[in-house]
Amino acid sequence: MTPALTPGEIIFNLLAALFVIPVVAGIFIKAPKLIVFGFIGVLFLFSDSTWGQLEQEATIYSRGAGMFYFSLLNLILLVSGFTAFLKRLANPHGPQLAPPISKYFVAFIFLLLAHVVMGLMAGIDLNVILGYNGVFNILNMLIFMYLVIMAFESDKDSVRLLAVILVLAAVRAAFGAVRYFLFDGDSANPYRNFEGLDIKIFFFDINDNFVASLAAFCAAWLLTKPEVKLAWYTRILMLLFIGLEIAAVALSFRRSSLIGLALMLSFLFLQLPGKRKFLFALLAAAALAAVASIFFQQRLQFATDGGVLESLIYDIAPDRGGIKENRFYELYAAAQSMDGNWLFGRGTWGTFIGDKDALSYHGNDFSFVHSGFGHVLLKTGIVGLALFLCILAAYVAFYFRHRRYLTGNAHLIADAGFAGFLFWLPTLMIGTPIIEFRSMMDLGLVLAMPFVAVGMHNYQIRRYLYQQANYAAA
Repeated sequence: MTPALTPGEIIFNLLAALFVIPVVAGIFIKAPKLIVFGFIGVLFLFSDSTWGQLEQEATIYSRGAGMFYFSLLNLILLVSGFTAFLKRLANPHGPQLAPPISKYFVAFIFLLLAHVVMGLMAGIDLNVILGYNGVFNILNMLIFMYLVIMAFESDKDSVRLLAVILVLAAVRAAFGAVRYFLFDGDSANPYRNFEGLDIKIFFFDINDNFVASLAAFCAAWLLTKPEVKLAWYTRILMLLFIGLEIAAVALSFRRSSLIGLALMLSFLFLQLPGKRKFLFALLAAAALAAVASIFFQQRLQFATDGGVLESLIYDIAPDRGGIKENRFYELYAAAQSMDGNWLFGRGTWGTFIGDKDALSYHGNDFSFVHSGFGHVLLKTGIVGLALFLCILAAYVAFYFRHRRYLTGNAHLIADAGFAGFLFWLPTLMIGTPIIEFRSMMDLGLVLAMPFVAVGMHNYQIRRYLYQQANYAAA
């Protein structure tokens, strides 16, 4: 239990906040890229998952949460978001930012405020209403998405963004490799620490798998696109880099990551011309077969005596006893608890009721479910889920409407963003991304990338027209 703060500590924290807020606001006004790159650096290099550790410890994402309603990182995000809002008010005639999603952003803020009002009327504490086990991280996701869009607009920005993604992913993968091959792997290892399985893992945090998969996709895109010309030694380095990143996913033993990586590679395969499709299919199939083999031998062999496919669905197979022994019992129990609350949900502070023995992995915390979509439905009902789905649908429609016009780095950024979104789909269906600050920030990044790409494309057009006008005037 966190000890109460002394009056001196409270005053110091308030003074620190009063100092930090204008500093963060000033930096974002003068150099928004610095703030965004800072966030990307933290998101790509630092884990947020402590579940699976024998001894719980604080992470960089939770620093300050004991002093304020939110962590220091979240406070910096909120200050930057409010500064961005004021900046837009000061320049209302600037380029529109993600117009297909803006109306849903406003609607979500209204929905969240409505839950705040109803929660306070019901006597719920504000920090519980706006807690991370609600839907507040959706707001964080949207704010970060807009900050990324505002920060990048030129070709130089695209090169820097891609370089940062590849370099940080390489650093993170190298750290994971050293820890895995020379030491005992990730200390957050529920398979060994809780289930008694004799395996070590590369990364347990799903976000580390996302970083590896996103970087592998970018490298594979550069290798397979006919318009990209790379020296032979660069290609060799790229292949080694891809191998390292895929190994990071394979040796993490997360089913949702494996499925997400397969979706990303399938998406890239569909874009390739005929001759390259065959070669890519062979390489991708070999890589996925190796990953699946490692996955089965190291982890899933403990789950069932069947084959790889049966092992992948061992906890949702039809012959797995009654509903309480099925992975989806949790969602069944949550649905049973929704009686009379389907339209607006049980509130951002709401919980569900289920068999505590069957749900022992919850640790008596029934304020979330293992499904991003199911979690939003539990908290905000059909209205909130429809709003969340509209945000994702508007994003998908925007990407497919504009991708055909993009070229070069802008094309890569848009494709990488959509591929990253595909990675997160399995986790949104069976994971807990909504309650995880790092996961929703990473999702905000991939949602921003197609809008960034289109903004860069429009910037190039405006620059070209400006140059042509100057030539004509001369």
